[in-house]
Amino acid sequence: MRKEIISFVAAFASFVSLFAAGCGPAAEPPKTANNKIEERISGKSGGTLTVRLTSAPKTFNYVMGADEPSIVTTLFLLTSRLIEFDHRSQKYVPALAESWTASADGKTVDVKLRDGLKFSDEQPIKSDDIIFTLAAIYDEKTDSPAFRDAMQVNGKEIEAKKIDDTRFQLVFPEQVASFENYLDNLGAMPKHLLEADLKAGKFAEAWKLTSDPNTIVTSGAFAVESATPGERVTLKRNPHYYKKDENGTPLPYLEKLVLEVVADANNTFASLNQGTIDIADRIRGTDFAALSSQAGSVRGYDLGPGLGTDHIWFNLNKATGDGKPLNNTPKYKWFNNKIFRQAVSAAIDRKTISDITLKGLATPIYGFVSPANRVWINKDLPKPAQDLEKAKTLLDQAGFKRQGNPDAPELFDSENNRVEFTLIVPAENEQRKLIAAVVQEDLAKLGIKMQVAPVENQGVTERWSKTFDYDALLFGLSVTGIEPSSYANFLLSGASVHQWHPSQKTPATEWEAKIDKLFAEQAGERDSAKRAVIFNEIQSIITDESPIIPITARHITTAANARVGNYAPSSIFPFSIWNADELFIRQ
Repeated sequence: MRKEIISFVAAFASFVSLFAAGCGPAAEPPKTANNKIEERISGKSGGTLTVRLTSAPKTFNYVMGADEPSIVTTLFLLTSRLIEFDHRSQKYVPALAESWTASADGKTVDVKLRDGLKFSDEQPIKSDDIIFTLAAIYDEKTDSPAFRDAMQVNGKEIEAKKIDDTRFQLVFPEQVASFENYLDNLGAMPKHLLEADLKAGKFAEAWKLTSDPNTIVTSGAFAVESATPGERVTLKRNPHYYKKDENGTPLPYLEKLVLEVVADANNTFASLNQGTIDIADRIRGTDFAALSSQAGSVRGYDLGPGLGTDHIWFNLNKATGDGKPLNNTPKYKWFNNKIFRQAVSAAIDRKTISDITLKGLATPIYGFVSPANRVWINKDLPKPAQDLEKAKTLLDQAGFKRQGNPDAPELFDSENNRVEFTLIVPAENEQRKLIAAVVQEDLAKLGIKMQVAPVENQGVTERWSKTFDYDALLFGLSVTGIEPSSYANFLLSGASVHQWHPSQKTPATEWEAKIDKLFAEQAGERDSAKRAVIFNEIQSIITDESPIIPITARHITTAANARVGNYAPSSIFPFSIWNADELFIRQ
């Protein structure tokens, strides 16, 4: 079985992938729900902006990045990659590579670097540096926590062949659908400075947060000026960065970019209003509402649905993690009946949850792909409203029966077992607890008795991935990329994030086996239109079989001071700073 996992899948434990985007059908221009995102204009050079991080980065070495703050700092600010994802168009664009040409067999890509590229120490960026970086990623002693797996195909490495100082070839071990996913992960690190560390097995120790900033040489828009561990990182413009605007002005415009660590949401809101922070991502819904109603220089932005989703799934495992049988229980029989799952889905009022419960900061969903993924979502999936009569009919069809008062029914199965179960929800997640309360009310109208049990996030993960000690979970899928192969860990029956029945040795059902087969087909299909047809079929199967019950895609809400020019936040990671080299201070 082919298993192609893209773009540092391991970076966050709860993420299927962090940043992978496809080159499928054309995307619509991005929009925001409340604020118009300005078009790119020529900015003014100079000045300092401050961006809030929820926690501090742990390294300045992008190969060793494994948490969100480190990835933001190293991959998006300090490192230039071969190509980049343009969030406005949801398409890849040239970066260090001015061109890349794929072979007809889908196994080789020829890359041409721009002429005149330089690191922040003025040394040239050459093919040798890219090949060196790839070697560092693959090095066993380095043990890159996120990129090593992401830069492999079915556990096999990509071979790099130098042609000359600006041209090289990447040879893949087998056919892949999209080279761009890999080129987007591959940046330039200085061979002339770090080769000795790699040979000595010390590459992983290079460029710690306590390193002398003068020893850190970058290829990205910024370099390191100073770091106060746990508090802030101050970046300065890299004067040798390759980009210029349409008027020939060197980028970045900013002289400095300060990454300020503010973990507390209350302090974040206060800092925004006081002007000590210019930009903050994923602000609370209450803070967004407050910013929308108050006058001042700070604006809230509702970017629409993010790529993360909220959905429910039932425990379809045949046994607990310690071997206790589950397949002889009434609950197992209910949960494994797709008609029961379809009935539960039909009973849920997604619109009320999105519009009222979550105050308009969510969008109803009907499949596992968020509408934020404008390229690969199956737009033909049915989008039914809540239908209690349909839910009752389905339950009747499956042999369930209602007893008691019609205004307070009780549902029983064909063996006269009362239908009741517990829905576990992360205790730390207020929005999901609110969603669970509405679902509880909706299912009560069918006679289903559902208890809601808040459990700490670590315990939730433990239950669904290891012990299998649960009835149902309200959790979701957290992805920050749109490429179909980003969903490998979720869709493949043997994958670890196959939530309803993870890490199967063989598919438990015919439809799971079919998805495995279709996924392998799409992973090797080079024609984007044909690939879209296959991925649409996978989405249709999941919707019909309902192993998950999709509910909402919550919106990404950000805030920025009006003095930030070229502010074009995206609902896709890294949200507000994807175009940090274009940001400037309005005069």
